[in-house]
Amino acid sequence: MKHILIVDDELGSRESLKAIFSRDFKTSLAASAAAASKVMLEEKVDLILLDVIMPDKDGLAFLKEVQNIHPDVPVIMVSASTSVRPVVEAIRAGAYDYVTKPFDVNDVRRMAERALESSTLRRRVEILENEVSREYPVHEIVGEAPAFRKAIDEVRRAA
Repeated sequence: MKHILIVDDELGSRESLKAIFSRDFKTSLAASAAAASKVMLEEKVDLILLDVIMPDKDGLAFLKEVQNIHPDVPVIMVSASTSVRPVVEAIRAGAYDYVTKPFDVNDVRRMAERALESSTLRRRVEILENEVSREYPVHEIVGEAPAFRKAIDEVRRAA
């Protein structure tokens, strides 16, 4: 079962998101970035729903930490602000997507499912790339002809 971590300092928001996801996913709740970090140390997390404005650490700063430590975990930013600036900053920082409160339940579910699917596909591609590179180690092939080099470069891009 996929695990979703919901990080929001507002109890109502945490509980609303938990109600949306708890039937189909394991959910953990955190009221701060520090509490979220603790959950991530103790358990594997597949998706994070992260509030932008929190008391202990800004959501964007925590997003950057998550991206450095767990780059394969998608993060969906959640905010009551309708300003465009935080949306742009979040996407540039690596957020998978951004949703504003109040949110449509079906939209949030679809967004989360797409993020989880995308993450799963990226992991599968990485596994396949590793298997192909072990099976067919292109880096061991030696050749100097320009056409040969071009062919090897195309094989690397395709892999």
